[in-house]
This record gives sequence, C-alpha cells and structure tokens, in this order.
Amino acid sequence: MLPLYAIVAFASISYLIYHYILTPLLFSPLSKIPSAHWSAPISARWINNLRLDGKTGIAATLSAHNRLGPIVRLSPDEISVASLDGLRKIYSGGFEKDPSYLEEFTNYHGTVNLVSMLGNKEHGMQKRMISHVYSNSYIQSSTDVRKLSEILVERLLNVLKEDEGKEFDAYGMNQSIGADFMSGYIFGSGNATNFMRDPQMRKRFMDGWKAKFKHLPDEEEQTEMIESFVMDMCRGAAKTKEEGFESETHPVVYSQFSSKLSNSASPPANKDLTLASEMFDQFIASIETSRVALTYVEWELSQRPKLQQDLRKELLTLSPPILIGGTTLPDPKAIDALPLLNAILKEVLRLYPPSPAILTRVTPPAGTTIEGYFIPGHMVVGTSPQCMQQNPSVYPEPQKFNPKRWLDKDEEKRKEMNRWFWVFGSGGRMCIGSHYALYMLKLSIAVIYSNFETEIVDDEGIEQEDAFLAGPVGDKLVLRFRAVK
Repeated sequence: MLPLYAIVAFASISYLIYHYILTPLLFSPLSKIPSAHWSAPISARWINNLRLDGKTGIAATLSAHNRLGPIVRLSPDEISVASLDGLRKIYSGGFEKDPSYLEEFTNYHGTVNLVSMLGNKEHGMQKRMISHVYSNSYIQSSTDVRKLSEILVERLLNVLKEDEGKEFDAYGMNQSIGADFMSGYIFGSGNATNFMRDPQMRKRFMDGWKAKFKHLPDEEEQTEMIESFVMDMCRGAAKTKEEGFESETHPVVYSQFSSKLSNSASPPANKDLTLASEMFDQFIASIETSRVALTYVEWELSQRPKLQQDLRKELLTLSPPILIGGTTLPDPKAIDALPLLNAILKEVLRLYPPSPAILTRVTPPAGTTIEGYFIPGHMVVGTSPQCMQQNPSVYPEPQKFNPKRWLDKDEEKRKEMNRWFWVFGSGGRMCIGSHYALYMLKLSIAVIYSNFETEIVDDEGIEQEDAFLAGPVGDKLVLRFRAVK
C-alpha cells in the first residue's frame, strides 16, 4: 500500500492537472475557441510578454485573426473578436469596461472621466451633458468654431510661411494643431494654448504627458505639472464664463459641462476636479489624434507628388479657397464633402489608427454568444481597430495605402468598408469628439495642401509604435514645405 503522503501528493497533482490544464484545454466553454498561441488556454504569459513596457501585442493578435478567423483566445480569460457580430454584441450590448481603465485613465488623484468610467449608467449621464456641443450639426453651424478656425488657420499659415523651404518639425506642429484647436474649443481662445508659436512649451507639456502615461521615473512630478497646466486653463475658462473675461471665442465645452454639472440632480463631490479631469482627457485625445493622423497623412502624401496635385486641384474648388491672404473660410460642409480629401484621411485612419489596441470589455454574468461560441460571464473580450480595419476580405491588400478604395463606384463595397471602419469605436462609448476631430483634421489638411507642397527630409523611425496611443517610433517627421507657385 502506498504511503499516505504519496496518495495525497498524487491526488493534489491530479487535481492541479485537471483544474489548470485539462479543464481549460478540454472542458471549458472556451476550449472550442481557436487559440492564438498553444499556451493561451492555460496561461496568460504569452500575451502578457507581448504587452510588456506598454506594448499591446496587436501585431500578433492580427496575425492570429488572419490565421484562425474572427474570434481567438489570447489567454484563459481573454478573447479577441474581429467581426461585425462581435461589435454589436460587445459595444452595443451593455458590456462594461474592465478595471484597467480606472487604473490608467483617471486624472487629478483618481478623478474619473468618460474614458475611465467603468459603469455604463454613469458614463451615459455624463456623456449626455456634453454631447450636444460635439454633434456634427452644432460644429458646422457654430460661430465660435468658425471664429476659432479663422484664428488658427491664420496662425498656422504664418508659421508655415516663415519656415517655407526650411527643414520643419512637422510632427511637433501636428501635436500643436491638435492642442490649439481643442483647447480653444474647450476653454475659449483667450485661455487656450498657443503651441504653434511656442514649441518649447509644447515639448515641455508633451514630455510631461509621456512621463504620466508611460509611468516614467519622473511620473509624479510631471503629472503635477501638466495637470496644473490644464487646471489653469479651466480657471481661465471659468472666469470667462462668469465674468465675461475678454476672449474672441467662448469656452464652449467647459461652459456646457460646467452648467450641466451645476444643474445636476446628483452633482459631484468636487465639481472643479470633475471638470478638470474631463477637460484634460479631451484635450489629450485631440493631441494624440492629430499627432498620428496628420503625421501619416503628410508622410504618405509627401511620397506621392501626383496625389498632392490631385488633392490641391480638389481643394481649389472650395468657395472661397483657403489661400494665404484670404479672410474668409469656406462652409465647413463644403470641406466635409470633398471626396478625395475624405478618402485620403479615411485611408490614413484605417491604416494607422491613433489607438490600435483592443478596447476591452467584460462579459455580463449570464455570459454571451459571439460568432457561435458561448463565452461565460466575467471574461475579458474586445475588438481592435487594427484587426477590424485590416481584414483582407473587406480591404484587399489591407497593408497598402490606397485612398482610391474609398472612391470605388460599387456602393455595396463602400458600405461594407464603412461598417468595418472602427477608428472611433461604436455604441454608447463611441468617441464623443469624433466629429470635431474630423473637422479639425480636414481643415488642417486643406490649409496645408492648398498652399504648400511637402517633401520628406527625415522620416527615420516613422513606423507606427506598438502602443495604446501609437505615433511614430521615432517621435518625429521632418519635412520641407514649399509654397505653391
């Protein structure tokens, strides 16, 4: 007869094998889902190793989808989905965010905002407070947007004229464009940044943001600096709102949110911090969008002089065109309707999404069924813009820059591509500022390419970083701007 300790050891080992290996491999409801890696059913080590140092492992995830189909298992409790069925179930089905958002995206000592809120109910309430001023109809008819655009178009053209023909830090300017456009809309032009004219301040702020987001050694000090910077803009906006402090444009977003919070049936414990955290998040989102989208638009166009010419020809049909010395801007609806401009921007956002990572959610307690597979409750599921927008059955040669795909005469093809285009998300958590972002980007591209040709001087490190917020690896793009004769 075996000794008691041997029996106990055998039983313990058998239980561990059954619980941690056989069950996830053979008996779990997830066992039928294709695994991105052989170890995925029993360990998260494979995907966690790919996500070290702020990486996302999205290239490996995309590769797995290309090999295995629209649903793949990344770890014992995480599933990646790349399908329209998955989009509808996950992002329109009330799935809530996982706690990582609360850990990574709060500001001002844990004060939540739309991105970091876990519960859908509180998120919906706060989003409704602000969404009106981010609607497309409001943006296109707003006198504040028009006046702010006139101010910033003149500022951008003056900077480009001064540096015409020289080596120019286009990447830094693209960050500045996002900052100046968004801060002007949020806080009013009199309280906003002037990063286009102050690259040192822009660099200081962006270095601080990098330290905060990437948890660098000086994170605490830098976080305090950039949060104080945004809080100062909030105070300026509050003064403008209450006292009519001189500003050419109103603090549109700040005023809207502040008034709604004041009239709320359940106001926050600290209104100032709630305002600042939300405004900080929207300010950063605009900078991240412009630094990625405009940089890759310029990089792709700078390699294609003929495409620049075709775009310029289209831009000059605007009435009036956006030319140096002009005093009036065309109707925003006219800019929005330009087909080639739209196709170029859309193709860049498809190929280089500013945030290509999986946007994770948690399955409800009762579980769900996606692509025919039952997924139990409390599992992490999600979809990635990168995986959706590089599906070869929807976008032939998906890694090729081809804006003409968006001009295809086949309406059904265009509709299908639009269904899979997911750079701003979908459902109740869709990016609140998507319309303003597209307006800002299209106007900026129109300003630049109506007046200048661009050529590459230094694009070392232009490949996109593997990160949640994914700009060029080298954090630079140096161009030469030449005035069109």
